[in-house]
Amino acid sequence: MENRNDNEFRELSPKEIRDLQLGMRYFFINHPHENLKGVLWDLYSGWVYNSADYVTSEQITNMLLFYEALLEFMGYVHNYCQYLDRTVLKE
Repeated sequence: MENRNDNEFRELSPKEIRDLQLGMRYFFINHPHENLKGVLWDLYSGWVYNSADYVTSEQITNMLLFYEALLEFMGYVHNYCQYLDRTVLKE
């Protein structure tokens, strides 16, 4: 995505919106939602293991909270993609 100033607002074209929708859809085709929790846990636990010597317990806690928030976000996006499949992207 292009970097832009937060004060700038530009409407997305219908093609750009569809490309975003398809991009989200293809993410879950390539990475099934039921596998994401395990993959994200592997990333988190690998980070903890590899950084345990130099991070603080607060940093580990913050990363765990981020992991949980990311899981919740992925659930929201997955639900939205299912909605899109039933409506907008239904072919």
